[in-house]
Amino acid sequence: MARNLEAKIAALRAHPAFPQAARNMAIGLTGFYRGGPLLNWLMDDRARVVLSHVVLHCHFARDPADPASGLTPTRIKQLCREFDLCSPGRATAMVSLMRFAGYLAVDPDATDGRRRPLVATPKLLELLRPRWRSHFISGIPVFPDGADLAARLDDPVFVRAFVAAMFSRYEEGFRLIMYTPGLGLFGDRSAGMMIASTLLAAGAEDDTVPPSRPFAISISALSRRFNVSRIHVAKMLRDAANEGLLTRAGDKGEEITLAPALADALSVFYANAFIYFFDSAREAATKLDVQDREASERNRRSA
Repeated sequence: MARNLEAKIAALRAHPAFPQAARNMAIGLTGFYRGGPLLNWLMDDRARVVLSHVVLHCHFARDPADPASGLTPTRIKQLCREFDLCSPGRATAMVSLMRFAGYLAVDPDATDGRRRPLVATPKLLELLRPRWRSHFISGIPVFPDGADLAARLDDPVFVRAFVAAMFSRYEEGFRLIMYTPGLGLFGDRSAGMMIASTLLAAGAEDDTVPPSRPFAISISALSRRFNVSRIHVAKMLRDAANEGLLTRAGDKGEEITLAPALADALSVFYANAFIYFFDSAREAATKLDVQDREASERNRRSA
């Protein structure tokens, strides 16, 4: 898988329209960001995204014949530990927050009051579907089927197959930060990937993506936008500079130049993201199309 993925990443990055597609995706991703002090303390934003997909997978994968399946706190804690997302205690706290916010609810059809299995509410899909759609629309300059895949997100059957395909890839070891060692500093911190994505899209229109020329950012603006402290943002940028990922200039250190290592890591990350979402969606679409053709053929033969 690794060699094939590396080849796909290289081919995608060589596409002349990829830089603009990556910029589109970064702008869309940061635009949908939702965070806060409590959420940031419990789990970084990258892990929260993964958790939301894990929750949906468990919701869809429930087997009535298997009482241990489905969306249960025990199963969520098990997967969070298996995927190294967070501790069991923080997983429990996140599930409680999701219930409080209306993204999860007790299964109204549950007959075992001791287990109290949960279900994902329509509100969770209403949160995630626009994000997925944004990813597919962003990729249209490179992937002509982006609009078709975005339209299929209105089909609940497709969404279920899409979530299953994403989960399968993650279970097999796929990670969005594969081959991006320079992003570790950002990926493990609150709003870190949002700030890194802002850097990718911050250059002038006539610059490269990620930008190769210096550009100005505002620590205060990043703090307000992503609901983290100015100290947190300043330390992240200072640490990135100390690790040789960027250089800072100006009186307040707000003139940024990305080092080749960080620019390369950001480019690989967004190529990885496109491959993850598009390959998962295409797998789901192909599976459903085959099922539809087989059903049509059976109906034709029985007519």
